[in-house]
Amino acid sequence: MGEEVVWRQSRFREDPIPLLSSIQLATINCKEVHRMRRLGMIIGLCAILALAGSVYCLAAAKPTGKVVLTVIGAITETNSDKGLELDMAMLEGIGTKLYEGTDPWLGKKKYTGVVIADILKFAGASKDVAEILVIAKDGKKVTLKAEDIDKYPIMLATQDAGKAIGSGLGGPVKLVFPYTTYPEIEKIYPKDDWNWFVVTLEVKVK
Repeated sequence: MGEEVVWRQSRFREDPIPLLSSIQLATINCKEVHRMRRLGMIIGLCAILALAGSVYCLAAAKPTGKVVLTVIGAITETNSDKGLELDMAMLEGIGTKLYEGTDPWLGKKKYTGVVIADILKFAGASKDVAEILVIAKDGKKVTLKAEDIDKYPIMLATQDAGKAIGSGLGGPVKLVFPYTTYPEIEKIYPKDDWNWFVVTLEVKVK
């Protein structure tokens, strides 16, 4: 009888220890889960901020090569006191498209270039854009309406059949309208608007 009592007392003394340990372990596990969740949220937020920072830095980076295009006017992304200066690598890095069709001055062509709408997005152009002036090295200006920029893939071509456009053919950057795929655009922008030697885009608001 005495032994049985001792045994029960012993069990009573020993059992709370593993019981408390289980509770503590569960508490620790819960805390660890919450801590990991918070850590995951922090890491996720940092990743988003880092990505946003990378995009900003990409847009605001300074050119390392010769500047071929400067975007000025109502934009938020700049890298000089002139506006947003782009070398060829930066310009084409925005993303290029192929236009295979007719050039009213040079016949059938395979132009590769950057759609102006994409350039404006990259430059952080205002949502209140009314028109864009495409300005050539010799001062010639062609005015594009904002609604036409949104509707048609009007581009600044940088390559002809996979090769850089030489100055003798209006390069290194020239304005190209998609006459072949959107023939109605020729009535809006006649062949004289195919501006050569483009060096500046000026974004103007309403």
